[in-house]
Amino acid sequence: MFGGFSASKLKPRLKMATNRFQIAIAKKSAIMKQQKREIALLLAEEPIPKEEKARIRAEALIRDDNTVEAYEILQLECELLYERMTLIQHTEECPSDLVSCVATLMWASQMVDIAELQEIRKQFRAKYGKKFDESAVANEGGILNERVVAKLSIHPPTAILVRVSNVRAFDPSLLTC
Repeated sequence: MFGGFSASKLKPRLKMATNRFQIAIAKKSAIMKQQKREIALLLAEEPIPKEEKARIRAEALIRDDNTVEAYEILQLECELLYERMTLIQHTEECPSDLVSCVATLMWASQMVDIAELQEIRKQFRAKYGKKFDESAVANEGGILNERVVAKLSIHPPTAILVRVSNVRAFDPSLLTC
């Protein structure tokens, strides 16, 4: 059937998404390491440390750290669905233990920059229907993974978290790297 569910399309997309998440995590982690160094340098400047700039950079660092954590969870969910493909293939309804996982990936497809998630969402929409897709995107019944939703939230981190991050980022050993 044209545009219908195809396990032979979904399975490699899940594997590719897993690899893409791994690459994105490594890239963001490298960038975060550099950001920590820059924050440490700003806080070490003499005669007056540039705390405001450091605070702004710490906020971006926290957002990146949250994104990495969300990517790690989403990567695990892709791996789980890859391993459970036979079960998915042979059941009409989404298995109850996979509802949160499938819904979270569908929701995340519009929140993260991993192209394979769009195809994964299309395949699950073809399998479980438009209503399931809409429920997932709207988080009806709180079915999404709360940690992923919180980590990918558009709300800025709290001021106290940014302040604590500034203090932690000022590790003198970072200045010698």
